[in-house]
Amino acid sequence: MFSFNKSQQYRKLSYKRIYGVFRWFLKVLLLRIFDDDFLVDSVSTTLFYFYQSEIIMSLCLIVVHAICYRNDLDTIILSVSAFVSVFEMLLKLNGMVYRRKQIVRMIGTVLSDRSHLDGSTEAAIRGKYLRLARKLLLITILSYLTTAIMLLIYPVLAGEIGEGTLPFGYSIPFVDYRKHPWYLMNYLLQIVQANWVAMVFIGLDGPFYLFVCYSASQLEILIVYLRQIGENPDNVQEQRRLIRKVFEIHIGLSKFLASCASIYREIYLMQVLCSIVHICMSLFHIQLKFKNGSYGMLLTNVNKIWLFCYCGELVVSKAAEFGTGVYANQWYRLWNRRDLQDILFMLRNAQRNYGFSIGGFGFLSFATFTAVMKTAYSCNAFLHRVMN
Repeated sequence: MFSFNKSQQYRKLSYKRIYGVFRWFLKVLLLRIFDDDFLVDSVSTTLFYFYQSEIIMSLCLIVVHAICYRNDLDTIILSVSAFVSVFEMLLKLNGMVYRRKQIVRMIGTVLSDRSHLDGSTEAAIRGKYLRLARKLLLITILSYLTTAIMLLIYPVLAGEIGEGTLPFGYSIPFVDYRKHPWYLMNYLLQIVQANWVAMVFIGLDGPFYLFVCYSASQLEILIVYLRQIGENPDNVQEQRRLIRKVFEIHIGLSKFLASCASIYREIYLMQVLCSIVHICMSLFHIQLKFKNGSYGMLLTNVNKIWLFCYCGELVVSKAAEFGTGVYANQWYRLWNRRDLQDILFMLRNAQRNYGFSIGGFGFLSFATFTAVMKTAYSCNAFLHRVMN
């Protein structure tokens, strides 16, 4: 009965359902990046290279579209936004595929973790961050899909089907999309591609939320354990067991966060730069023309970069609390030389900056979000000055 209750608790507090959600989006798109046979069997390899060629072709079509309609400012703005979106997806997809084996190992670490079975405190911490991961993934799904819907439904609501500018800055080349029936054909094509891009981003962002919530929960568990060090120095065996446990979790988490940094280092540098361009162009378009479909793109990119920075800040702040916890516990009541050496090692290691690096220039945090918004607004102001 006891083991049955333990297994029930494990299923309830497992990240497997969240993993299954974003993996489902990739399965629907036939991009099973995290499966063992990806790029091994001929089918998955052919599909992946087909998608690669389609993405590169889309970038070319966007450039051709912008050149053909270069006298239309709305088209130029939408083409820049479309080019950045597709380029961002290309880099992110290739980066994730290139490091897929490392990502799969890290996902396995998250899914196989059973630290919440050690006690009620650990289970409560695990449950809190599991709920957070669900909320983050739900917000991401709603954000991307809502943006696609808003961009595509605007011409219908504005009565511009067949007359106005296309929702996205590209079209079938060498024909005038404003003539019947080319506008409708381009519009239907964009419906399919917009939803495809949204689903790809959902599938690629999913592992990040798993890694963030797992890291934050482990750091919080470590903080709880650190507060217990030195509280009962007479029970030598219990104190040593606690220090060994803290030391092992700390070493494992350090390696895990180092792997996260190596995976997302370039990806999130590109993400930040693309978000600056997106926010700048969408804001510029709205200020230039109040009635347009760029509101969804602006809100989604602000929301996206805020979510990433919130997650980064969560890990950074918890790591800072861990460093304080290592120093502030009652380690001075321990007299075992090895225990004190372990405490000193963790204290030195805690001085390192834990977090999700942005190409080595900083970490995802609220300060990064502020810098992104300031830079985007400065670029927007520069564009207005040039236009005037």
